[in-house]
Amino acid sequence: MNRKRSKPIHVEQHGKGIKKAQEEQYANPFAEMFWKVNGIPVDAREMICKQCDWSVPTFYRKLRVATRPPGKDNSRVRGVSSAELTSIKAIYVQVFEDMLAKLKAINLKDSK
Repeated sequence: MNRKRSKPIHVEQHGKGIKKAQEEQYANPFAEMFWKVNGIPVDAREMICKQCDWSVPTFYRKLRVATRPPGKDNSRVRGVSSAELTSIKAIYVQVFEDMLAKLKAINLKDSK
């Protein structure tokens, strides 16, 4: 079966090679919604890493510590502080509000 996948259109910028456009254009509204929603975890992770001054491995290490069940060993592992949790919550709220606005702005009239 021959299936065509909807991929974002990349814009070539002079001297910078192929880069994603600020507002990517998709073949249809369904693909646009799908890829925007699937980008939520990446957007949130990037904002959290920037706000908390973490690397990506530190982000996942802290995530693993936060979700790890209590162990039998007495080793202490530094988790996430309450200030960091407050920042993370604010980031998630912002990311979801931004995504909701983007989803509402998708024009469905042009779909065929």
